[in-house]
Amino acid sequence: MESMLQSLYVENKAGYFFTRFCEKSGNKLWKNSTYFWFDLQTYHQHFYQETLHPFKICKQAQFLYATYIAPSASMGIGLQQNKKYEIYQKMEPPFEDLFDSAEEYILTLLLEPWMKMVEVDKCIYEEVELVEETRQLDSVYFRKLQALHQESVSKKDEVREAPTSKNKLIFYQRGQVPDECTGSILRDLLRNKLKLEQFRLFLEENFAIMDLLCWIDIEQFRRMLHKEKGKREEKSKDIKNKYLNKKYFFGPNSPATREQQEQLMQLGGGWGQILHDQVSSPVLLEIQKYVQMRLGKKWLPLFLSNEQAGTYKKTKVMDIAEDLLIQRNEKRNGAWKHVDNKWVSSSREIITFRKALLNPVTAFQFQRFVSLKGDLLGNGVLFWQEVQKYKDMCHSHCDDVTIQNKITAIINCFINSAIPPALQIDIPVEQAQKIVEHRRELGPYVFREAQMTIFALLFKFWPKFCEFRSNLADEKILPVLGRKKEKKNWQIL
Repeated sequence: MESMLQSLYVENKAGYFFTRFCEKSGNKLWKNSTYFWFDLQTYHQHFYQETLHPFKICKQAQFLYATYIAPSASMGIGLQQNKKYEIYQKMEPPFEDLFDSAEEYILTLLLEPWMKMVEVDKCIYEEVELVEETRQLDSVYFRKLQALHQESVSKKDEVREAPTSKNKLIFYQRGQVPDECTGSILRDLLRNKLKLEQFRLFLEENFAIMDLLCWIDIEQFRRMLHKEKGKREEKSKDIKNKYLNKKYFFGPNSPATREQQEQLMQLGGGWGQILHDQVSSPVLLEIQKYVQMRLGKKWLPLFLSNEQAGTYKKTKVMDIAEDLLIQRNEKRNGAWKHVDNKWVSSSREIITFRKALLNPVTAFQFQRFVSLKGDLLGNGVLFWQEVQKYKDMCHSHCDDVTIQNKITAIINCFINSAIPPALQIDIPVEQAQKIVEHRRELGPYVFREAQMTIFALLFKFWPKFCEFRSNLADEKILPVLGRKKEKKNWQIL
């Protein structure tokens, strides 16, 4: 589910592959659900603009309801009738969580086509084959060169066959990689991240990863411009600390023989100078030469000719590529997505957390849990719940006096309290002042920014609370939290 969500967030950059898959499937629910998800993100973004536009929010909410949810919707997503009615009841005024139930439903629905698309991609990946194509220019000059070449072929028995692209594998299978090819092969690996990852995995399994890391670090040093003196010195020291020690280069598992190690020490000015001073470029190049020799004579042939190399391609590297995509997208800070310098929530975890805060039992347990981290955090849970009650009052179309009384009660309790400190929740002072000074201008969205700030703050503690709760029976959660609170109070005293 999370993998699918992360991919949906980058659909427009990836070329809408998942959307097209759903369109071509012929399943209208799948297609309509993808369209609904993207339109829903536009709706969410309205709440994270610096200036709120209630008219635009209302218009987008009506569009979503009429297009995807209403009984006569042209692109219906198949939402249950009771959910449709619940959304309809909360249409005026529309808040951020209006379509939570519909979003949760379509994410579960879209999981099936997502899994099918992943399986299809895997099958296609395994079917890709390499086709060798030779092209040549047919001209007078080429034919002359070809004739000259044919004359020289007669002496081919006297000439050693070079390791061309066609016969490289023969060298590798014999456990040989020509010395002149090793460097170019390693540099090719650096340019091809997928192949480099295969080779890294292979070396890790054979406890030889240090050779590759050392070679790469020295290669990076070689490519640094000489005018970047500070960076070169820093890189040189880093290489010395990592590799020029008895755990690697001067140890029993060194790529250099004892004789070669002694020659290197003399080149570097002796053991003491290598240990304490910056390593010179000639010494580093000599180290790289020995590392490269071992990679070329031992590890590259085994890797390139090993039958398992194909297995790395089809299994491990494929998994790694998927993991890298997930890790890249997980930089959205968990379930929060960064859009236009603002944190935007739209994920199954966010919906789950909202439901938990609306559950009296879970919310009370969570409040006691976060109170251990700070009293204002416990107040934050209560504030969030009171704002939700205020929203419900707006939807129930109470008279204006009742709604204003509720706003006043929330402000007096949490934002401008008569009991010090005046600000009883963890929000910026500027936000608090804006609520107090512009409460009538902001309309039904008076607590919007404050509630989002508190929600984002509390959400950081939700995973820790879930982990804490998973290790205890329900009836033991509150007693354990109570004992922790008492212990904390004693420590303060």
